[in-house]
Amino acid sequence: MRKLITTIATAGVLGMAAISASNAAPVSGYEGLYSAVFTSCTIPTGTVPTCETAINAYAGALASAVDLEVANASFTALRSEVFAANAADEGFQAEIDALFELLLPDSGALGNAASPL
Repeated sequence: MRKLITTIATAGVLGMAAISASNAAPVSGYEGLYSAVFTSCTIPTGTVPTCETAINAYAGALASAVDLEVANASFTALRSEVFAANAADEGFQAEIDALFELLLPDSGALGNAASPL
């Protein structure tokens, strides 16, 4: 019985995750900018300046085109994908996550809080 309940609970959580992910993907019509941010913000070719430029372009395009909730969901998904893709270089990962926090604070912090020192 316990195994059945665990299986049902797991299926429910996975189902909700699938629904959430589909709502937080690139905004329709802006997939190219989403991809540009991902590429500009991830290793091996990403840099902080190109990442900043790409984030600003994507955010600027969405700002007047879609509902704020939709934009924030997309930013959150993008930030999470970028964070995971940079796992091999924790220093770069922290720099890029700090940039997301600076430019898109509503996208949700993922890494450790920056040290005040």
